[in-house]
Amino acid sequence: MFDPMDLDDQDAYLRWRRLKLAHYPAGIERIRIEIDDLHHPTAAELDAIKTRVARFNMALIQARPEDVCPAGVLAVGRALGLQRTDANLFADTRAVSHIEAATATRDNAGGGARRTDFIPYTNRPLSWHTDGYYNAPEDQVEAWTLFCVRPAHRGGVNALLDPEIAYIRLRDDSPRHIEALTHPRALLIPAHTQAEETLRPARIGPVFSVRRGHLHMRYSARGKHVVWRDNAATALARKALDQLFSSADAFTFHHRLEPGEGIVSNNVLHNRSGFEDLPAGRSGRLLYRVRYRDRIETKIAGERPTSPGAPTMEHRTQPSGVQEETSGPRGQVQIHHPIERNG
Repeated sequence: MFDPMDLDDQDAYLRWRRLKLAHYPAGIERIRIEIDDLHHPTAAELDAIKTRVARFNMALIQARPEDVCPAGVLAVGRALGLQRTDANLFADTRAVSHIEAATATRDNAGGGARRTDFIPYTNRPLSWHTDGYYNAPEDQVEAWTLFCVRPAHRGGVNALLDPEIAYIRLRDDSPRHIEALTHPRALLIPAHTQAEETLRPARIGPVFSVRRGHLHMRYSARGKHVVWRDNAATALARKALDQLFSSADAFTFHHRLEPGEGIVSNNVLHNRSGFEDLPAGRSGRLLYRVRYRDRIETKIAGERPTSPGAPTMEHRTQPSGVQEETSGPRGQVQIHHPIERNG
């Protein structure tokens, strides 16, 4: 059984690596699944989605454009076993975020927050990240769904990369990268304050961890509002990540979502190119996104790394001056987070 935190068990790693890479190279059509009714996917359709997720940690769904509405997006999530939504800033009461370029006349969130201050709600490029990297350790985003109502007039292309592939590329380069990125203080997201009020405390934790037996990645490529552990090993690991994301890669999927299409994923790495909408007065790009504190579970033997005894994100230490956070009861369905700067 492969433990991604055990860098000494090379045989187990190579067996898992061979299984993982057997599905590559792959084009976007390899992960595409057509669904007749987004509100009521069949057992066969769900099995097909989970097979893609087991292999790539994501699937591209093609549904009827008229089915893409908040209710339909939530319905397919529930059918995949996703129950605990992560209700972040600007999401509606159902935890559905309406991703579109904000304007001054449509920038009316409460508490002084403005959509135009947050890159997902602009037409600017969105750098590589996993969702919810600023969340508390016990509130990590483990899956998300993103469905297209209207694409941009030009641009808005997503690149997507399975974190397990990122792990393989980094470990093959040097196991020391994994050692640095699994350190419990590898990546700090500073507290967010506004008008001397703390809207979100600082969050610190590893880039790679294991959550409930599955490899989990917490990452942002942004240059501001992130603080990396200051040592040589972490600097080299960051450089390796930058090289991974800046070079052409056969493992990266590129796709612009069209009406009726959606991505379901176990929080894969992703970015978005800048885009242009039609002139003012015309309907612009609109996508619906839901984040979850569950993951899409699959049952294909041998395709998931597991590590029952490895350290997890539930037990991480906060930086000096920040109250330590511990796991609490999981009965709450929605967890509200006030800040989301980059995805």
